[in-house]
Amino acid sequence: MKKEHIRKSFKAYAIQFETLTGEFEKNYNRFLMFLNLCEKNSLVVIPEVFLTGFYYDDLESATRFSEKVVEELLDFSKGLELTLVYTVVEKINNKFFNSVQIIDKGKLLLSRPKIKLFTPMYEDKYFVAGSKKDLKLVETSIGVIAPLVCFELRFPEIFLELLKKGAEIFTVSAQWGKARKEHWKVLTSARAIETQRFLVASNGIGEMAGNSIIVDPWGRVLSSAGESEGIISGRIDLSVIKQVERKLPMGR
Repeated sequence: MKKEHIRKSFKAYAIQFETLTGEFEKNYNRFLMFLNLCEKNSLVVIPEVFLTGFYYDDLESATRFSEKVVEELLDFSKGLELTLVYTVVEKINNKFFNSVQIIDKGKLLLSRPKIKLFTPMYEDKYFVAGSKKDLKLVETSIGVIAPLVCFELRFPEIFLELLKKGAEIFTVSAQWGKARKEHWKVLTSARAIETQRFLVASNGIGEMAGNSIIVDPWGRVLSSAGESEGIISGRIDLSVIKQVERKLPMGR
């Protein structure tokens, strides 16, 4: 994709709702309600495993449902000219992964496994972790997006690795627990500041901390949520990145 065709200013959304474990259709319908509120030609970031939750009782059915919905998301993304970022349960070679995916205007551009599994929630017992070589970003119609998943937010080296590869927008799809809410609030802003990039983070609610957030490269909060379901939005202007780098050069 040629750089001149990439839009430098666009609207970004973070959707926030409670994913009910195993309640596939309810979760999907809740998501669609919020998706209908998003403007065309926008970025939409969605919570981790938003369709199924961590449904360890039947990962096979979670995978099948996710596959079906992804096909529908391809159509929605094309018709509404959206860039979607989310995670789903994926099965490859008889192994299950929590995979973050990016769909851009009807095309699946990226799918990679979560590389930092959260052992207190037994992810490592059911999912296979990706490795450093799986870290990817992708050039979309709105810019270069580097997606991260929940626990990966705690690892600055992941962000810096993706920054070196050319990231312009970091996204985080999460189910981040209430007990660590303050960590979430600090780390989302910190990652935007230290990388001098935009960050759009979507979290669940219920047992999760909510507080989805959109932060600019200065660390300014463009939009933030509390702990109720809803959708937040902010305008991303990629020219701000160069402004910040000129005024505060990091020597990278």
